[in-house]
Amino acid sequence: MSILFTPGNIGLMTLKNRLIRSATRELLAANKGRLSKSYISLYSRLARGGVGLIVPGGYYVRADGLQAHRCIVVDNDEIMADLQALVEVVHKHGAKIVAQLNHCGRQSDPKVIGQTPLGPSPVRDKRTKVKPRQMKQKEIEQIIVAFGDAARRVKEAGFDGVQIHAAHGYLVNQFLSAYTNRRRDKWGGSIENRMLFLTEIYKLVRSITGNNYPILVKINGEDYVKRGITIDETKIVCSKLDELGIDAIEVSGGIGEVGLIAIRGDIPIDLLMRNRGFVERAVLKIKIKSIRNQVRFKEAFFLSEAAAVKSVVKSPVIAVGGIRSRSTMERVLESGQADFISMSRPFICQPNLVNEMEKSDQNPILCSNCNRCSIEVLVHQNPLRCYNLNVRKKANEQFVRLGKHAMYNREEIPS
Repeated sequence: MSILFTPGNIGLMTLKNRLIRSATRELLAANKGRLSKSYISLYSRLARGGVGLIVPGGYYVRADGLQAHRCIVVDNDEIMADLQALVEVVHKHGAKIVAQLNHCGRQSDPKVIGQTPLGPSPVRDKRTKVKPRQMKQKEIEQIIVAFGDAARRVKEAGFDGVQIHAAHGYLVNQFLSAYTNRRRDKWGGSIENRMLFLTEIYKLVRSITGNNYPILVKINGEDYVKRGITIDETKIVCSKLDELGIDAIEVSGGIGEVGLIAIRGDIPIDLLMRNRGFVERAVLKIKIKSIRNQVRFKEAFFLSEAAAVKSVVKSPVIAVGGIRSRSTMERVLESGQADFISMSRPFICQPNLVNEMEKSDQNPILCSNCNRCSIEVLVHQNPLRCYNLNVRKKANEQFVRLGKHAMYNREEIPS
């Protein structure tokens, strides 16, 4: 049997295989951040598809941390029944589910939250031109508490664990990075001070959920921006988390300001040009060449960072970032560079991917890294789905071969 289909442990949580669906923004929430039928259906299909662990797109601990509408907010107990329904359908098909907790900080959208975003320091985002308001001591403490409250809710709803989102330029990452954290108090300065926000969140979540509840973290190996967090600093942070008892570490990279680092592949120019004025289109055309070089696809593009973290921790490490071939997955696990493989885009077009992989020794991944899904969701704020017609057709043919009655890409997705 392939190592991909052997059980693996994250704390006391046993996964039936080594394949994880990494968190991906869905934009399928109903009013007031509640779970819709389409949202629950999406994860029911993924669970049926054989994946060992599902991490849904970020659950926001407060409404002032949103980057887009139609995302899930877990800041009150009214959402508990929705969360329980989600957990039930996932567990029904033998998968585990972990809630990713997040706050976007300075990457929150002022138009969505109705106010100036918060941040550790008032450092303007060069991409959005948004300048956050520096958080006061009391506000820092309040958001730490919000993470703890959110963890309590998802645990009571039946989730198998939580993942603290400390990557991709969101609030926890903003504290970790000297680029966005210019504070002179105990929350800034040295990496030991800059990691305090994350470690305090971890400690509170641990005290609320208990010693046996799996707590994961998603963290950048590199920010890919001047003064941003480096792999040497990330190793220091991860060593501290390992010492504190973190149950698994997923290693990613990049922040919103530097573009598509975390989703390398093709650049769908037609989608990027959509709804832009003449001047915007002209500027974008000039930038396309440098953007294309920046996001050129290379398989397993964050693997070296994951391996570096693995070398200094005892906790399981999750490798993410463009891992597309079965042989690469097996090599990564067998060599000990990581303990689990996490993917996002392949599961968008093939929720049945793991069943297909288990059925055949070949590599059945259809995702071409065209990034049409990414741009539709991140730029145009359309619901998550595969927007590549050729890939969708092939994915549906796979469903027919597996004898499935409900084909993913023919199910209704709200606009």
